[in-house]
Formats: sequence, C-alpha cells, structure tokens
Amino acid sequence: MKIMAAAFAVLMLGAGAARAQDCGLKQYDSIPLEVYPDRLLVPVTFGDKPEKLVLHLENAANNIGAEAAKALDLGLHSMPGNLKFHIGDEEVQSYVRVPDFRMGRLNAGGMEFLVVHSQRYGDGAIGTLGTHIFEKMDFELDLAGGKLNLLSPDHCPGKAVYWTQTGFAQVPLKSSPELGYIRAEMMLDGHAITVGFSTVGQSRIGMNAMRRIFGIDETSPDLVQVSQDLMGHKVYRYAFKSLTADGLTVNNPAILVFDEQPRPECNDKLHFAPPENDTGHLDAPPRLARCLGGNDAILGLSVLKKLHIYVSGKEKLIYLTSAEAH
Repeated sequence: MKIMAAAFAVLMLGAGAARAQDCGLKQYDSIPLEVYPDRLLVPVTFGDKPEKLVLHLENAANNIGAEAAKALDLGLHSMPGNLKFHIGDEEVQSYVRVPDFRMGRLNAGGMEFLVVHSQRYGDGAIGTLGTHIFEKMDFELDLAGGKLNLLSPDHCPGKAVYWTQTGFAQVPLKSSPELGYIRAEMMLDGHAITVGFSTVGQSRIGMNAMRRIFGIDETSPDLVQVSQDLMGHKVYRYAFKSLTADGLTVNNPAILVFDEQPRPECNDKLHFAPPENDTGHLDAPPRLARCLGGNDAILGLSVLKKLHIYVSGKEKLIYLTSAEAH
C-alpha cells in the first residue's frame, strides 16, 4: 500500500482552477453514468442527437446496432477484406464513421463503430463504447459517485490519487493498443491470477482456471450450482475469501464460476501449435500461434463497485482505493 506523503496544494477540477505546481491533475470533464448491476451507460451525442452507449472495457472497438445506425443516417462502409471481426456469433460486415461524436465536452469526431445486427443493448442504449477513446487520456471510474472522469495524462508519476489521503494501491497495467483490454495481476485467496476489468456482465472465473490454480473442479462440494446458461453450461457459486492488490483487499468477492471444457492455458509467446480442428486436414503441419489477452478471471461490477479506479495509460498503472475512501 503506497501512503501519500502530502495532499496536493491545488487540484484542477475544471475551467478556472489552478494547477497544483507541476504535479496537478487537469480534468477535462466529468461524465455522469447510469449504474446498473451488469452495465454502465454513458451519455453521448451523435451530431445533435443525444444517445446512450454501454461502456465496455474489454476491447478497444465500439459498436452500434444496425437499426440505430440507419435511424441516425450514418453511411455504411464495407469492412476491408483482410479484416475479420466477430461479435458473438456474428461476423461484422460494415462500419460507420461518425463525423460529429461527443462525450460531454470531448469532441471525438471521426469515431468509428462496427455495425451489429444481432445485439440488443437494453435500457435505451444503442451500442457500446470501447477503450479506444481513452488512448490519449487517463480515466477515473468513481462508481459510488456515478461518474466517469476524463483527465490529462500529463501529471507527475504516482500523483493520480487525489480523492483520499489514507493511501492507495497501484498495480501494473497490462494492456494492448490493438485489443484495448485492461488487465492486471492480483491475488485471489492467496493465488496469483491475471484479471480483466469489465463493466459488462458479472464477475466470473472459468473452470479451467479453477482446476489449474485452485485444484478444484465440478466435483468439489464447495461449488454450489446457481444457474445454467443457454448453451447448457453450469454456473456455480464459490466462497472466495479475498481479492488483494498491493495491500488493498476486497473481502468475499462475488465471483461466479463458469463450467467449460478443458483447454490449454493461454500462451502469449509465439509458438508452434497443432492445426485447427476444423481445417479438415489431419496431416496439416503445425502453425505459428500466439494467445493474446489471456486472463484467469474477469472482474465485473460486483467487484468493481467496491473500488475507486484510476487508469493511467502513460504510466501503465492502475490506481485503486476502496469505493468509500475519502
């Protein structure tokens, strides 16, 4: 746990505020969020039309429903032939470029959205907003306050946490500019795991990670089945005791266990792998492969709501405190 030596003299929190010497934060804007148990909605503007998007921290790409793209009169562009994107079971065939797209005071004209026919977003949302928009700025998730704060990345190292003087945790940010995911190393019940941050869906861990890390499988009496998904996969509850990061602890994290077939651990090094099962050629030679973005667990809002989070892409750090820290 890093203890802050002194409070900042001045914090810039909008127009007219002064910088705190050379280390002050400059806040571009504070965006109100609609906070639901399984999603966060962000108000945005397409031209002069106010809309809502689901904030999605698991990838860089944005997407928009086909009906909304048509209603907003956004011209469709065909996907380049050498690029393939899948959202769920749907292969994306087209995208739109929005000339006038705004989130609060931020003007992100030219933002691109993949056009999706099969998705229904609910709660009035017409699409998702990925992490691409945060590539050149820091962002802060204050879920207790229902705010997404956008900040300049130009501040002194280690001087991002302004909302408390009682201390904070910081963990290295594992990210990919292409994929846009947000990952970090944490400890779950004393075991090192790689976690992904997600503002969509529930906190979850797969049975492969349970087998490999905890030595637990579907036969364990400590697993209690709570539901079954549409594909017939069972979902279990397990009494995890603690999730820790650099001295910060979330007690009794609500992380569901999802059943899955055994598969090899994600290997992020370039390596030779067996041919794909669906090639139809059993004698095909091994192929070069690399697993990108592997994680052991996903931290959804059941856990993230207990945290106050600041992501600094320039420092490659995630700053964390409890949600109640002041």
